[in-house]
Amino acid sequence: MPLQLETLATSDLSDADRDGWLSLRAADPLLESPYHHPDYHSLADRHQGGGKLTLAREDGRLVAILPWQGGTFARPSGAPLSDYQAVIGRNVAVERMLAGQAVGAFHYTAMPAADGVETARMEIGTAETWRADQGGSYRRHLKSTRRRARKAEEDVGAPRTVIQSRDIDAYRTLMEWKRGKFIETGKYDVLANDGTSGLLRDLWERGPTAALRADLHVLYFGDRIAACDLGLTDGHVFHSWIVGYDPDLLAYAPGIQLLEALIDESDALGYSVIDLGPGTDGYKRHYATHPRRVAPGVVTLPSPAGWLASGYAKAEGAMRARTGDALGKLRRRYSQIAACEPGLAKRCAAMVGAVGQRFRQGAA
Repeated sequence: MPLQLETLATSDLSDADRDGWLSLRAADPLLESPYHHPDYHSLADRHQGGGKLTLAREDGRLVAILPWQGGTFARPSGAPLSDYQAVIGRNVAVERMLAGQAVGAFHYTAMPAADGVETARMEIGTAETWRADQGGSYRRHLKSTRRRARKAEEDVGAPRTVIQSRDIDAYRTLMEWKRGKFIETGKYDVLANDGTSGLLRDLWERGPTAALRADLHVLYFGDRIAACDLGLTDGHVFHSWIVGYDPDLLAYAPGIQLLEALIDESDALGYSVIDLGPGTDGYKRHYATHPRRVAPGVVTLPSPAGWLASGYAKAEGAMRARTGDALGKLRRRYSQIAACEPGLAKRCAAMVGAVGQRFRQGAA
């Protein structure tokens, strides 16, 4: 029987279809990420606006959902904060889900793909059993981390961790660190936008008993805030999301110390999976024990906008040998800005500012 497709505003999702969404997610282990929870997309729409859902039914039964936003150039719901995206339920092609919509292209950053990059995902039974399964490289890494913890205690103060912190000062400190990092690296400050910052704050303010929430974990050296991790969670999977540390304490690896503390506390917190996001470079290589694979890409539909997006994608590939990923970075930067700024004038101003920042950094 052919699929029946329906697109509606995210705010118009019925209770019955929400329950169906939860059932589809529960039936597929690849949809374990809290980014695939319906409440995430409902909150994203509340703060960002313009959220849409395309629902696919077969004989009246819900079989697939695509959360998205935008218009001619569409993007996943919750962008640019959504670290993972997917069609919820049956593996229906995005092209089919968006057929008939006024969409020319759908850009995504991390959808399931057999040939994609690995995610830094950890399946935690207990801290003891997880650590016992790791190899010599991790053990050496852990030994170094513990040595730095002792050094931090000598120089600054004894490390202590507060899990599921409700301290507004710690929350604000993390946001300041993160925004400072955007300035330092020349990246677009997604937290300067009321929609994205409001979404994060709302998720944290839901508190530790909500079905979907952001848990804030804080590492102190004595009374000094050393590192924070604000992660999206449904109570079972913790996705490390917004992470920051005091730059003056870098030598003590406070972020790594906090991660090790979370491993210790995972059983008490109910976390069966800790996910550090796409990529296994840097410190993540010591922790990526049960990876999945995701990839970025673009889906184009037959329209002038689709042909334009397809042509740009081909140009990216053709120019990569000469200019590296310059075109890709430009496109991704615009996609981030477009997700945060609905107005063309503000988008252009943000792009000019971002390019200027990169130029100033290059000249420094």
